[in-house]
Amino acid sequence: MRASVLLAVSLLGLAACTPPRSEAPALVPAQTTISREQAVGALAAARPLIERHDYDQARARVTSVLGDAERWEWLDVVADGEFLLGEIADRERKPRDAADAYARAYDASRKLGDLDRGVHTLNALTNSLLDAGAWAKARAAAAEASRLAARRGDVSAEATAQNNMAEANRLAGHLAEARQGYERALQLARQAGDRAAEASILLNLGVTERRAGRLGEARARFAEAQRLARTLADTRADAYAQWNLDQIEAEISPTDGENR
Repeated sequence: MRASVLLAVSLLGLAACTPPRSEAPALVPAQTTISREQAVGALAAARPLIERHDYDQARARVTSVLGDAERWEWLDVVADGEFLLGEIADRERKPRDAADAYARAYDASRKLGDLDRGVHTLNALTNSLLDAGAWAKARAAAAEASRLAARRGDVSAEATAQNNMAEANRLAGHLAEARQGYERALQLARQAGDRAAEASILLNLGVTERRAGRLGEARARFAEAQRLARTLADTRADAYAQWNLDQIEAEISPTDGENR
């Protein structure tokens, strides 16, 4: 549990450019301005606004209840509200703001002792940290997500966390570590029966092998991913695999026997 506390502290306040939220007023013996049920309702009303891309209105709904939720320690409301703020920032392509919100959501989930929320939030946090270029923090968040997912026996979430950790290593240029992480993630995805995740991880492995100059291995991974993508009718993954296969064919010389 101590490791989780240290991680939460290290992840809070990722973006120095993001002004800190003003402190909540001191608790006084007065009734809250809203009920817990009203706060939950406001979050529910924000979700369809997000889907309609009305981010300003959605953000206003969420922030209107967070002050009371924090003051009265409705930690589930805080966790869900901060997660929604992270999702809004993600959609607005503001990864640092998203990461800060997800970190606050994780901190509330940790205080609740809610493993489900914690793992889900950490995986979202990792993606935002990757988008922000914070490789070390992304690895730390993914490692914690993997540990918590394994603890609760969620093989699919553990596969996602392992894939994210491998992605952080790949983007940081640690290709050997990335390859090993993707292989672990692939094994877990297959164990979970998550074929969509399997196809995605195979694509990531192909990218890693190609970047390492292992073109024969990369071609095999992309071909396997493409076969699976076609089984799943995933045209986007199919097209991405085909594009890479075409690029590899152009890179491999006819005399490169070992890669053919």
